[in-house]
Amino acid sequence: MAQLNQHVKLSVDAAEQLAVFVEKVLAEDWEGARDVYKKIDEIESAADDVHKKVVEKLSSGVFFAGIGVDLINLAENIDGIADSAKDAARVLIYRKPEISKLSGIRKLLQDYISVCIKSAYAIQRAVKAIGVSRQEVLSNTRETEQYEEAADEVKDELIERIYSLDLNVLSTLQLKDFVLLTDDIGDYSEDAGDIMYILMSKGYA
Repeated sequence: MAQLNQHVKLSVDAAEQLAVFVEKVLAEDWEGARDVYKKIDEIESAADDVHKKVVEKLSSGVFFAGIGVDLINLAENIDGIADSAKDAARVLIYRKPEISKLSGIRKLLQDYISVCIKSAYAIQRAVKAIGVSRQEVLSNTRETEQYEEAADEVKDELIERIYSLDLNVLSTLQLKDFVLLTDDIGDYSEDAGDIMYILMSKGYA
């Protein structure tokens, strides 16, 4: 479980850095944004390395008999959090959107990223509680769902607002893609939560 906890920590670290990255983008600090993107890339690569080790250990069948497949699926979704943070940042790093026209959605965008990251925090707490407190696993898994649902609501409003801005087509599509990829952080967190329910039903978590 130590490696699984290390894995989820790295994935959450990548999601946290996405928020830092967006602040650099909104400030039009493109050099700073590139530095943060490189950091996200490094964290995502480290998460991949740990993910491979987790899957190799679980695939041997020696550990966690009966729930190995569930834990592999959990690791896959945890890895998706880091992948999504990197993919979302990559959308903005290769082309500069029209930042000067985003003042009307700046706070909504920041709030959206924050709630997506909160879903990742919640699943991290749930994973950490495996084998320690079933109640903590359950309560944090439920929180993951709540944050993901809240993120979906903000996502819909944010996309609607993006379409209402006076942006060129490329910037509009770029920002929409960023929003949808950031949403995957919450989706992967919630999917990991679904695996947690399976583990609980089998009496493990």
